[in-house]
Amino acid sequence: MKKYCSVIVVLLLVSLIWGCSTESNQAYIEKQLNIGIPDSLKIEYMDDHGGFHGDGENFVKIEFDKANGLNFLSQIEQNSGWNKIPLSENLNLIMYGGSRNNIDYAYNLAEKTGIPEIKNGYWYFIDRHSDSTDKKDDTELFDRYSLNFTLAMYNTDDNILYFFEIDT
Repeated sequence: MKKYCSVIVVLLLVSLIWGCSTESNQAYIEKQLNIGIPDSLKIEYMDDHGGFHGDGENFVKIEFDKANGLNFLSQIEQNSGWNKIPLSENLNLIMYGGSRNNIDYAYNLAEKTGIPEIKNGYWYFIDRHSDSTDKKDDTELFDRYSLNFTLAMYNTDDNILYFFEIDT
């Protein structure tokens, strides 16, 4: 009997700790982007964090129908943290690769996650690096030995939100 009670207590503690420590993907994204996310048609999620000191990438693709896409777009347009496409030069280099000042940037993170080049839309950036002096500024992105940032891009042509985090 003691054995069964111990197992039940352990299971209750694990479920209590697990339940209190997890946050839904949608709630987490809403918190990061300071914006509500309406109902979606389809969500794709990939998270490979868990490496050394939590290194890894988190990628979420959220597809909206037309009505919810317009709802989301309306929120973006009222939020000063969002910027119109095109991406800044640094973000474009890190997401799609390219050259600048005779240096080739081969990160190409968009290809790895399947993010197409977005012609019409908005983007939102958070520099989460511990040395960051301005969380909304990407100018220090290539001046460090590690990358810790969040980038969201909303494709207004297809009503798709791409949410990408990297920690190296």
